[in-house]
Amino acid sequence: MSTHNQFRLRSACWTAFWMLCSSPAFSQDDNTPRSAVVPSPMGIHTWFIIVVVGAFLAWCISYSLQIQKEALKRRTSREGLTMRKNLYLKELAELESQREAGTISDQRFKRLYVNTRLRLTKVIAELAQAEPDRDASQDG
Repeated sequence: MSTHNQFRLRSACWTAFWMLCSSPAFSQDDNTPRSAVVPSPMGIHTWFIIVVVGAFLAWCISYSLQIQKEALKRRTSREGLTMRKNLYLKELAELESQREAGTISDQRFKRLYVNTRLRLTKVIAELAQAEPDRDASQDG
């Protein structure tokens, strides 16, 4: 027998086998008792965890937005600007004392001094812009 005929015979046998197995005569009796379908006790737990995590993430987002809003308000308010000006003046004084004591290199001193002076200049400019607004509101 050739290989091609053997393949045909084998495939015909398998086809007949699968057809017989799938016929209703060979299937299991449908009247037999089956196990009851019980809902998963972890189903409600899973949804509870999803809701709790979602609520926590919503709270985190709300809290971070509130903190950012307060930081922006504090940064642009007059009291915040005055506080930053005093902080930069203290930093400049400390840099000067470190240079006189010799605990800081000249290169590092120059870099920190210039950066602090630039920040101080920006804060003073913001304070000057806020001052006319404050005067106009007090006149009315």
